[in-house]
Amino acid sequence: MADALGSGPSEGNFIGVQVPFWADSIRLYSTMNPFFSAQNKTQTSEKKVILTGASGLIGREAVKPLEEAGFKVYALDSKNTDLFDYDAVDSFLKKINAQYLLHFAWITDGDYLENPVNLKYKEASLNLLSSFKKYGGKRAVMAGTCFEYAFKNSLLKETDLIKPKSLYAECKTELFNRSLEYCRKNNLSLGWGRIFYVFGNNENPKRLTGTLINSFKANKKVIINTGELIRDYMYAKDIAAAFVKLLESNAEGAVNICTGKGVTLKEFAQTFARILKKENLLEIRNDKTSQPPFIAGDNTRLKKEAGYSPRYTLEEAVWEIVREVP
Repeated sequence: MADALGSGPSEGNFIGVQVPFWADSIRLYSTMNPFFSAQNKTQTSEKKVILTGASGLIGREAVKPLEEAGFKVYALDSKNTDLFDYDAVDSFLKKINAQYLLHFAWITDGDYLENPVNLKYKEASLNLLSSFKKYGGKRAVMAGTCFEYAFKNSLLKETDLIKPKSLYAECKTELFNRSLEYCRKNNLSLGWGRIFYVFGNNENPKRLTGTLINSFKANKKVIINTGELIRDYMYAKDIAAAFVKLLESNAEGAVNICTGKGVTLKEFAQTFARILKKENLLEIRNDKTSQPPFIAGDNTRLKKEAGYSPRYTLEEAVWEIVREVP
């Protein structure tokens, strides 16, 4: 499984994991943004952002960079507001009058790729956008996925062919298209961050990162069946910080949230094994698979228009994750 804030879709026994998604819960925190011109500013100097999915793998990492950027963050989650209760969402947004929206919330567990609840998240996200606009919203940034693309054996660009193959990706694609049309008609600014492969702290034990750490800690063997697959893994803290920079920018439409290069599953797993000194517990195979051999993105727009480049190398991120494991 995977989530907008976590790993990507499973591809068998760790033949391809970690894709982008967005946490199951929703919250709200606070923020400030240099994006708007003086004539667009509200009478209050306080800049507010609504953050959904704030307890997820990426969302929880977004709070700190949002606050450091001067945002006042309001987290909307199941503890205070049900995303599917449109009246409750409307009431919540009415109280906040936020100028900014950072939306990660989405289904993240079980068979999320074909789960009908994807349809509910799509419609709830459109309702959220509408209420956001109604109560003073100016700029929204939403989480998309690299699985919107038709994969190819070179870096994916935002202008490449869109060809979703799962209900999850279809719903994300439709949400982007409908949101873009709505924002153009209603004078809203929209950024759409297409997340590639994610790894981070305290990941679901059923995902690759969680499996590697938990298995090695327990002295259990890990088998990577398709070690030659190449995926664009980005640390959750980098992804969160990239979204904050995208929120602060005036970049419109789709922007790839990725490192701009791929890493083999073999190298990814070996990095954890080496740092944990468990190389003897890792077995790499190169079984045949129907999975795409290469999934990585071009991050030119992210660097040039949002002003963000990844701060962590794979090794640095793994060291940080391992240090925080009990």
